[in-house]
Amino acid sequence: MRGRKFQGIFFFLTFAISLFPLQSQERYRKSPPFPEPLDELKLPKIESFSLSNGLNIAVARREGLPIISMQLVIMAGESHSPEKLPGLATFTATMLTKGSFELSSSRIEEIIESMGGNFSVSTFLDYSVFAFTFLEEYFDEALDVLSKMILMPTFPRREIDNEKRTLFYELRRKGTNPEFAAQNQLFRILFHSHPYQKATYTEDFIKNITYRDVLDFYSQHYIPNNAHLVLVGDLNLPTAVRKVSHYLNTWKNKGIERQFIPAPEPSKAERICVVDLPEAEDSTIYIGNIIFPKKSQDFFPIIVLNQVLGGTTNSRLFMNLRESKGYAYFAFSEVNLFKRSGVFLAKAKVRSEVVYLSVKEIFKEIEKIIKEEITNFEIEQAKSYLIGNFPLQIETFESFCSRITEAQAFALGNEFWNDYYENIMLISSEKVFEVAQKYPLLTPVVIIVADKNKIIEHLSGFEEIEIYNSRGELQYTQKKGVEE
Repeated sequence: MRGRKFQGIFFFLTFAISLFPLQSQERYRKSPPFPEPLDELKLPKIESFSLSNGLNIAVARREGLPIISMQLVIMAGESHSPEKLPGLATFTATMLTKGSFELSSSRIEEIIESMGGNFSVSTFLDYSVFAFTFLEEYFDEALDVLSKMILMPTFPRREIDNEKRTLFYELRRKGTNPEFAAQNQLFRILFHSHPYQKATYTEDFIKNITYRDVLDFYSQHYIPNNAHLVLVGDLNLPTAVRKVSHYLNTWKNKGIERQFIPAPEPSKAERICVVDLPEAEDSTIYIGNIIFPKKSQDFFPIIVLNQVLGGTTNSRLFMNLRESKGYAYFAFSEVNLFKRSGVFLAKAKVRSEVVYLSVKEIFKEIEKIIKEEITNFEIEQAKSYLIGNFPLQIETFESFCSRITEAQAFALGNEFWNDYYENIMLISSEKVFEVAQKYPLLTPVVIIVADKNKIIEHLSGFEEIEIYNSRGELQYTQKKGVEE
């Protein structure tokens, strides 16, 4: 009897142990493991100094590689372009690379290539950036070529004509990209009659730009007391100030009239807008509204909310529209923040026959995240991802330099990024829920870019639809199948 009893106990234990891996695997699939303890976030100290001409220099010492990343920030973005010449800020910034009194455009390219570096120009809503990365032994040469581009541009008329043609066809090509068209139209409507709307310019405006326009914009905005120079590399502030001063101390400052840009008003009612892109196979959806500007205490709660809603392929939108319903090729959300406002948007690419259902599912997910507190589990997973991913965002010299550039342009202060981990860790489900109530995410502008003829029958559930052509021009409004 004892032997049989022992055998029974042994069999039960063996059976239980054999089930344990299966149960563990099931729990593992349902509950991701807790992250490893966080390493301390050690960001280099940012030191600043202003030259006598008003140019602000910010330096972050970062050792390890013989590389310097340098970014010159001019506080003149597309919002500063003239009302009748949107695109002028972008065009002027590009033209500064097309030759100076001492260097032709081809010579500038040769010098940059010889340094083992790369150079780019970007224009945003609030500012423009000249980004330069090179081997540290060429620091003087890099400052020399930058100073000649900024201080001694010639704006050759032949180069102006060439650039107008290049930008014209580039914009025409981008106009056929559904995502570009969707975001452009979303911003065009949200920022209607606001300076930020000028960033949605079309190729038609480019052909009107003249040499005098470029020269006037340059003279008005490209001055040292309207600029920041950011440097990241194995160098200290005194060395940087001495070298920069040698090359840029002749850059003369002058008075500048600061442009007041008001905060735009958000959409207060849902709007359904279709951009007709003939022969498009699928439908691209952008749903968004205006929220707070970059420098806001709501920044960290919103990026946690965004992570839960649509930050990755494990977020709610992707899991619903793609994994559960099979409607979408992708479905995400994102936060775009500027100096005077931001835009929170959800986006998806879906099969045209399910476009109406997809819009409704996106609305359902947004409504759920606003009206119901997010579970602590989802909040903690979102925070873990954001904290774990942050070092990757500043891993390269260029990306870290861009962070500092952003902080300088928006006057965020060093603590904004230095305290990133702490700012994220302090976010709770209650705080995210509180902040979500503050913004009109349920009265957004809905942009659908598709072949109108393929989707119009699938949109009958909407009360009113605005139909636009591929250039963003309103063609007509349709109410319950009746054109107006």
